[in-house]
Amino acid sequence: MARPVTRAILAVLLGLCTLEVPTPASAGGVTLMLTPNSGSADLIQQGLRIYSAIEEQKNKKKKRKNHAHVDQKGRDNAAALSQKGRDNHGLIVQRGRDHRATVVQEGEDSAFGLFQFGRNSSLDVVQDGRGQVGLVVQGGW
Repeated sequence: MARPVTRAILAVLLGLCTLEVPTPASAGGVTLMLTPNSGSADLIQQGLRIYSAIEEQKNKKKKRKNHAHVDQKGRDNAAALSQKGRDNHGLIVQRGRDHRATVVQEGEDSAFGLFQFGRNSSLDVVQDGRGQVGLVVQGGW
């Protein structure tokens, strides 16, 4: 049941955001950075919290002040997620190979989701302060 819920949340969140297409992070790739407005930012943050809660329930983890989840399938992927503060939610999902990602959250009540697909995607993100929200989808080839 968690997989359909996760897909539904991601689809809704993607539909609620303003879309920016920055310069690709690596040669031969696409990065979609979603910059939400105030109403959409709240929905994205709630969606990432729901995802974190589902993962915690699946893994029977204790509730913590911060919530971090890294999910990798493929090979030669690297991810780091650092949190300082409280009530931060961070998610890195990597599918494929040779992805690199770091997410640093300092402050409180922030949420960030990074989804990398294909190969050779790279991104470093820092959220500093209160109530920061971000969602990035990258694909490389």
